[in-house]
Amino acid sequence: MTPVWQPTAIWQHAVITIGIDPSVEVGPLTLAWHGLMIAIGIATGGWLAARYARERGLDRETVFNLVLVIALAGIVGARLLYLVQNDAGALVRPGDWFESEGFSFYGALILGTAAVAAYVWRGGLDLRYLDALAAGFPLGMAVGRVGDLINGEHFGPASNLPWAIRYTNPDAEVPSHSVAYHSGGLYEIVLALLILVVIWPLRHRFRRPTMLLWTVIALYSAGRFAMFFVRSDSETLALGLDQTQWLSFALVMAAALGAWVVSRAQLARTRVRQG
Repeated sequence: MTPVWQPTAIWQHAVITIGIDPSVEVGPLTLAWHGLMIAIGIATGGWLAARYARERGLDRETVFNLVLVIALAGIVGARLLYLVQNDAGALVRPGDWFESEGFSFYGALILGTAAVAAYVWRGGLDLRYLDALAAGFPLGMAVGRVGDLINGEHFGPASNLPWAIRYTNPDAEVPSHSVAYHSGGLYEIVLALLILVVIWPLRHRFRRPTMLLWTVIALYSAGRFAMFFVRSDSETLALGLDQTQWLSFALVMAAALGAWVVSRAQLARTRVRQG
């Protein structure tokens, strides 16, 4: 009998396969790829932020202090937003605050940025320090999300697309190791790299302080809004959109408002000088 060609079966094999253990042994230590890559991502993003700062005559040591501020505040913010979204009752149970799992990145972005802005304001620092951190953010994000990609975190629906990922390691965080899924980690990496490719070559054109910051927030939030149509780890809220998409929309609007305020302030200063 002539065999019947089954294209679906062929496409099932035309996907990316990852079999890496979510943990890595370093001598006597066992480290999680997730935490390790986040740490490397913070360091990498801080390095690029320091380079941006040096180009503008800003103090590199101050940049590294701000990286520490945003990292610590980001951890708190990520945990806090996760609890608000998934288990608000845990907010009154201090013992649940320190669980090692359950973080929402937008919490890190919001509280981390707010903490840095407060630090800059209280210290009377140049607002371009915020732009320095924004310039380093995409690279740090791209590196940090590698851990999510290895672990199989933030997966979406099953897929046979060539860039879908099948995880063969039994400890990977996916429902089935025989099925390929849309990978939120991969899409985050691609999104971050696209922002970097756009922002870094054009960084000298952002002459108004904080304009680069608002642009990065808007691009990242808009990208995540689209991404969550193929991610399934956020609860539907209203109008067919999930919690993360509504928050993404709010952040895009906030970034647009911030950019508008900066533009209006610059216009007002120009009129005063001309008058």
